[in-house]
Amino acid sequence: MVFLFCLLLTFGDRYVGEFMELGVGARALGMGNAFVALCDDPTAFYWNPAGLKQLKTRELFLMHSGDFDGIVNTNTIAFAYPSSLNTLGASIYWIGVPDIAITDSSEAGIEAKEYINVTDYVTYLSYARSFKTFDVGINVKFVFRDWNVVSAYGLGTDIGILSKFEWLTLGLNIVNLTGTELFWSNGSRDWIPPLIKTGITAFHDFPVGHLNFCLGFDTSLEERVAEFTNLHTDTYLGFEYWWKEKLALRVGRDKGFFSTGCGLIYRTLKLDYAMKFHPDLGLVKRFSGSIVF
Repeated sequence: MVFLFCLLLTFGDRYVGEFMELGVGARALGMGNAFVALCDDPTAFYWNPAGLKQLKTRELFLMHSGDFDGIVNTNTIAFAYPSSLNTLGASIYWIGVPDIAITDSSEAGIEAKEYINVTDYVTYLSYARSFKTFDVGINVKFVFRDWNVVSAYGLGTDIGILSKFEWLTLGLNIVNLTGTELFWSNGSRDWIPPLIKTGITAFHDFPVGHLNFCLGFDTSLEERVAEFTNLHTDTYLGFEYWWKEKLALRVGRDKGFFSTGCGLIYRTLKLDYAMKFHPDLGLVKRFSGSIVF
């Protein structure tokens, strides 16, 4: 835990982006986080804000996740309000590493002097609108980092596009459109580079259900965009089968790691559970749900 805290403080400008990219929603995690071109629920604010236009009713979303055997806690509250012309959304996404022990060496051994918490908060205001052949969504987000001894704030924007065809959907989300600069209380600055999320979703109907096949790619733009050597791409793959629009089974592959999950819809309640195993960092277990009204 101390090592993680030191890593955050020492390599903040390179690590902060990944710290906020752990994902939102058990449904997406169960599908290997290949959700950029599907995102038809309130978690679209994170995956692709254009997806918010797919919602037909108001929906309140809640999530809790114990990542890496509980070392990191991820939580989300999101609300989407659709209308005939556009959809408005408001969300808060926070990630915390609790009870980090600050230690001191002594003859009796290593003892904890104090315990601290490290938390990131990201507040989103979202807007999505439909055009003739595609949907467009925009996020304005405020980032606040409370890292105990120092804190930081920043303002960023995301823009997403979703284009739907008869059996295929294409998605694009540019996260941190022009980069997000963080201003620390100690006078230093960090820069979170843009991240390009692209995705493809194919649909196939069966007599008693349907299958979603999703593929996604994340390309981070580090330092100078013009240098091809600075481009890094991660791949995501996911399958989701819905039986009678009531029960869902999911499998996926997230950056080479296997994930699985399930979902249930009962009247106005949607419940999802997923897990992913990382051989070095441990198990990610995620619960999420939403109420339609």
